[in-house]
Amino acid sequence: MRIPMALARHTRRLLLCASAVALLAACSTPPSRFYHLDAVAPDTAPSGAAPLRGAEAQRRVIGLEGVKVPGYLDRSELVMRAPGNRLVVREFDRWGGPLDEMVTRTLLRNLETDLSGTEVVGLPLQRDFPLSQVVEVTLDRFDAAEDGPAVLEARWRVFDQGGDRLRRLGHTAAQEPVSAAGDPGAVADALSRTLARLAQDIASALR
Repeated sequence: MRIPMALARHTRRLLLCASAVALLAACSTPPSRFYHLDAVAPDTAPSGAAPLRGAEAQRRVIGLEGVKVPGYLDRSELVMRAPGNRLVVREFDRWGGPLDEMVTRTLLRNLETDLSGTEVVGLPLQRDFPLSQVVEVTLDRFDAAEDGPAVLEARWRVFDQGGDRLRRLGHTAAQEPVSAAGDPGAVADALSRTLARLAQDIASALR
């Protein structure tokens, strides 16, 4: 059965209108923005204690377990705090990768800077490797308020003998100001600085 010409034209107009509406909706959606964490630059790293002597440093290899992040941060979007005990998920402001992996890499680089001459490796390793000490870190908080500072709260443990004997339990609470309140880029920068402070505490326990 042939479709009447008028009905066919009407159907085409409806399809064109639907396509135009879909295109306008797509164009009106703001693009996502992606952010990363930075390790502290070597020229701004805290001096702390003197580096280990050559032979001693060569024998030391520190293993860093993957950092655990709280469940509310286990997502690609940035999460910020708001009044009334609310969490605000920034739909179009996203981390450039899994947050736990990004935090682990940044902390590892900071520890390498703070422990000059000591090798720091991420765990698990693909092959057996003699480790001097092992570090485990759990973040309880890692965020910023929409109008406040960036806050890190972390529990960490240091193990000797390749991870077999507990040497030290530690807790770090750090706050860093956000240069532009509520700005995701400024928040990422401030959170990076809290990780540098966490690395300082852990490095002090490893020395």
